[in-house]
Amino acid sequence: MRAFMAPPVDETGPRVRVLPPELADQIAAGEVVERAASVVKELVENALDAGARRVDVEVEGGGRRLIRVVDDGGGMTPQDARLALRRHATSKIARAEDLWGLGTFGFRGEALPSIAAVSRLTIATRPRGAEAGFRLVVEAGQETDARDVGIAEGTQVEVRDLFFNTPARQKFQKAESTEAANVSEAVLRLALAHPELHVKLRLNGRVALDLPAHRDLGERVRAGLARRGAGVLHEAAGDEGGNRVRAFLAAPEEAATTARSTFLFVGRRFVRDRSLLHALAMGYGELLEKGRYPLAALFVDVPGPDLDINVHPQKLEVRFARAQEVYAAVRHVVGAAVARAPWLQEPRGRPVRVYTLPPAPRAIDESPSSVGFPARSWSSQSPLPLRARDSQGAGAKVLDPAAGYESALAAPSESHAGVGTGDAPQSMAAAAGGFFASLRYVGQFHATYLVCEADDELVLIDQHAAHERIAFQRLRAAHVRQGIRRQRLLFPVPVELDEDAHAAATAGLSLLAGLGFDAEVFGATTLLLRAVPEILRDADPKPLLRDMLDQMAGEGRCEPAAERVDHVLATMACHSVVRAGDVLGREQAIGLLAGLDAVDLRSHCPHGRPVLLRMSLAEIERRFGRT
Repeated sequence: MRAFMAPPVDETGPRVRVLPPELADQIAAGEVVERAASVVKELVENALDAGARRVDVEVEGGGRRLIRVVDDGGGMTPQDARLALRRHATSKIARAEDLWGLGTFGFRGEALPSIAAVSRLTIATRPRGAEAGFRLVVEAGQETDARDVGIAEGTQVEVRDLFFNTPARQKFQKAESTEAANVSEAVLRLALAHPELHVKLRLNGRVALDLPAHRDLGERVRAGLARRGAGVLHEAAGDEGGNRVRAFLAAPEEAATTARSTFLFVGRRFVRDRSLLHALAMGYGELLEKGRYPLAALFVDVPGPDLDINVHPQKLEVRFARAQEVYAAVRHVVGAAVARAPWLQEPRGRPVRVYTLPPAPRAIDESPSSVGFPARSWSSQSPLPLRARDSQGAGAKVLDPAAGYESALAAPSESHAGVGTGDAPQSMAAAAGGFFASLRYVGQFHATYLVCEADDELVLIDQHAAHERIAFQRLRAAHVRQGIRRQRLLFPVPVELDEDAHAAATAGLSLLAGLGFDAEVFGATTLLLRAVPEILRDADPKPLLRDMLDQMAGEGRCEPAAERVDHVLATMACHSVVRAGDVLGREQAIGLLAGLDAVDLRSHCPHGRPVLLRMSLAEIERRFGRT
């Protein structure tokens, strides 16, 4: 291995040097200006500090060509405009004590000079009551033009050719659609915390976000998260130990596999904090599946001396003096609200309004016996939905035993998974001698667990985890053979998406097609769904599709493509199978047990949850004091 060689040192000169100002500015810009979204965030925060009531943001080329932010705030004099472009110049603080309980955003005095160092920057500003405005042009940190102009009161900042003089930074920028989605996310975060502000965002001339001023925080959050698929948002509010907590919580069913739709704010600043995120999830308790994140907006306010916001160049992290008390307050306030949330009183099932064309006739040899289930006579009628639902969506969902378990547990069968008759991992004859088929089925506990008996054991099986494993195995086999069958929808279903999910859908149409979806981009924020995988023909495709696109749009994912596909297939399987609360008939339960023997890794579902729990007779007798 080649040894690391330090650069030669001039022994006659000093080894410590003072960096040239332009190089120091570029290094500072690298800390503050990560991408176009960072620029937009800093400029909108400056507008908020200037008392703006309206902010218009315009972005072209993902922010590389143009970023324009116009506000109606207080404006600046020519002298202040020039001073604002000098590093560490700020109107927010004058002494160290001012950092505690700071109520402003741009207090470091680094944003504007950092942006100016890596772009062509134009500032036009006019303070209230002034007869004329002032325009200042700066290129790569150097002033090139200054003059009086006629503009409205407030400030207009134009950033052109971002990173034009730092090609190393340009190389790490993502596609225009991705950068535009990041800008949209940054603007939404700021808008959620400031209901008094009218925010409008244009991307390449198209209005992507327009939120007029709202009366209160709750109204703003509900309007802002509507495009994330949020239904009813339940409000939580409380004060514990001086820590004020307010949250707007969606039902657990709307949780996603990424935290992109979980918004955390401390002192109206958006932050990233794993402990706060964990505390929020703990408030949901067992209602939230492990590895999923709620659709929610959390606002935390702590006393000024207990908060340090000066720990991150972009102010995305904070430090609490009494961190455990803050996290406990979040858990308790959210937990108390979840306990009385309306979704716990609502019926568990909801009607699905997706209408499909009648399935094509099946060949006679495509029988359930060929894919791992005991042979039964086929009915001439179409199979029942994968998850039975009544027309009102009320009460427990009872799967009709008379209809046969092959229709209720359709995921393992050929008809729903799209796997040919020869695709079963093993025949029913082989599966019949397996562990699960040998169990004696006793009954169902809590409409969730199958109670079984072995020779000297009690076995509990999670019906959802078990069925999910079977469905995932069939889907993966079908995907490998490019055989996931589609079900055409009678009417196309429009799915509204946010910018990030829309960008992922646009880039991943071929992947969606390979997974059994027939979709097309329709307009700027809509995906038109014309067909779904047959296994999902009776499920609502919208939450599933949003969940899948969240995974596809997630940043920082570096696993191989096959593993990413497996993640999506696992999500499809989860949405398509029986759940906790679905009542199974005896034959359906026995069919599920037999299906487990026909797949591999049957001890855990694709998400890693255990399928079964075993308790020996000796352990039971010990607990009853018989030994």
